[in-house]
Amino acid sequence: MRITRLDAYQIAVPLRRKISHASFSRSESTSIIVKCELEDGTTGWGESVPRPYVTGESAETVLAQYEATDFRSLVEHNLETIENVVQICSDLKLAGLTEAPVEYQERGCFGNAARCAIELSLLDATARQWNMSLSELIPLLPGAAELSESQKSVQYSAVLTSMKPVKQTVLALLYRLTGFQNCKVKVGLPDIDDFALLRKIRRLTGRKMGLRLDANEAWSRHFLEEHTSEINALGIQSIEQPVSHKDLETLHQIRGQLATQIMLDESLCSDRDAELAIAEGYCDAFNLRISKLGGLIPTVKLAQMARQAGIRFQLGCQVGETGILSAAGRHFATSIQGIDFLEGSFDRYLLKQNIILEDLSFQWGGQAPALNGPGLGITVDKQLILGLKEREMTLI
Repeated sequence: MRITRLDAYQIAVPLRRKISHASFSRSESTSIIVKCELEDGTTGWGESVPRPYVTGESAETVLAQYEATDFRSLVEHNLETIENVVQICSDLKLAGLTEAPVEYQERGCFGNAARCAIELSLLDATARQWNMSLSELIPLLPGAAELSESQKSVQYSAVLTSMKPVKQTVLALLYRLTGFQNCKVKVGLPDIDDFALLRKIRRLTGRKMGLRLDANEAWSRHFLEEHTSEINALGIQSIEQPVSHKDLETLHQIRGQLATQIMLDESLCSDRDAELAIAEGYCDAFNLRISKLGGLIPTVKLAQMARQAGIRFQLGCQVGETGILSAAGRHFATSIQGIDFLEGSFDRYLLKQNIILEDLSFQWGGQAPALNGPGLGITVDKQLILGLKEREMTLI
């Protein structure tokens, strides 16, 4: 079985409310959607959510890479086995861009979003053609065998972002009453007293709920040292990306003072980043996100690296993911053991318009069932994609 057609779409996904954190604020999200068609007519779908402050990519750079890349060699490959498919994804070389930020090129993460959408579309198409679920395929990926564990359901974490105080209070109480076990709080926004906010949320959620913080690079070593006692007193489980990537080495000195895990996110976008973090002891945990890492295959690889190094990990998501990435995250979460916290499947709670027919939103208390195949186990509606389309490109 071979690939006969590959199409890419840039879509603008409207959000139900404005989402703000220390790095950005948005009322809509831009996704790149890729459709892969095989010679028997089987179709697979992939998605990525490029972010300039994460991997240096934007929708424009992703499509520019696609436009500059000769994909014709893909049609020569046979997709008969998972080994063949993994090899194709691993060997996929995208054209370089002269305007690509040097920092992200050196870290090996520029182009990850571009690769992710293609990889997912290939895996979805081939799994559908083999009539198997992606949850059955993931344990066969390189490095996944030692991590694999099938689960019938998973529980997602709650998230509190910047919003009006009354709404924030209601949502925090709702999370507590509906049985969420964990909640992540966005901190580091201008003109907000983070610790007054956290004391309020701790009162509302109670001591039984785990609280995590995400600073999105907004804090500093000095700030952490100044507020160590407050952080420890609040019983915080982890602090995600507390300092900017350029100040990463300052985490050496602060880790031992905090009774909480330091988790990397923006500073963990490639295997090079992971190797450096492990070697230098910058963190206690990784935030794995499928889009920023380049797809399921590299996400499994970093989970394996973390496990071998004694590093904890969570599966995160990008704000504004459609049902394609929600499904990919669900399959990963129900196939891989050792995930401390799970984020994603905000679909109907956040998106005004999705592009799949199923509702993958987490339910009461964050509970969500495993997905059955074939492939991603979802139905993508091309007409919905065309309704949100800003650009379209045929790659093959």
